[in-house]
Amino acid sequence: MIKHLNTVWFVIVAVVLSLIVIFPDLVSRESISHYLNQMGSMALMAYVLLSLTRSLLLIPCTPFVLAGAITFPQWSFLVFVISLAGVVVGAFLVYSFPSFGSYDELLEEKYPEKIAKLKQKMQSKNAFWFVVGWSFFPLVPTDAVCYVAGMARMPLRKMLSALLIGEFPLVTAYVFLGAEIGEWLRI
Repeated sequence: MIKHLNTVWFVIVAVVLSLIVIFPDLVSRESISHYLNQMGSMALMAYVLLSLTRSLLLIPCTPFVLAGAITFPQWSFLVFVISLAGVVVGAFLVYSFPSFGSYDELLEEKYPEKIAKLKQKMQSKNAFWFVVGWSFFPLVPTDAVCYVAGMARMPLRKMLSALLIGEFPLVTAYVFLGAEIGEWLRI
């Protein structure tokens, strides 16, 4: 049964990612903001739901943080909290994913040397700082380091702490910049 569930999930992700490649404006900060503005009073609930579930489709959090800050500039702190909660929930889901369906074992069989090197890095004394650095760098997908941390069995608390330290300044900057853009667009 779980084998079919994994196939269905991969097909859904593949279709959504294909649509995003074909129509990149679907998940741009402008399109997300426009969608939220059209929803009226339900926009904040939709934003919370989208922020918490975006990692299921491996969509980066940056467009959601910026869209939330642009759409709700009067609630910058709330957008900040929702965004960090989305990062944590997404990290937990991706971290937990390798054991779901035994993908960790499959990848270890296919790429034994690469997985061994990554596990070694993630289990070293510098693993915490590796995750902090990876999370802080805005051009790499944070979900990837969470996935590897899950495969390497890095303690969840350690991974989440490092992730929050790395993401905190980025989310703060995105919320501040997004709120400023949102205010500027309303003038």
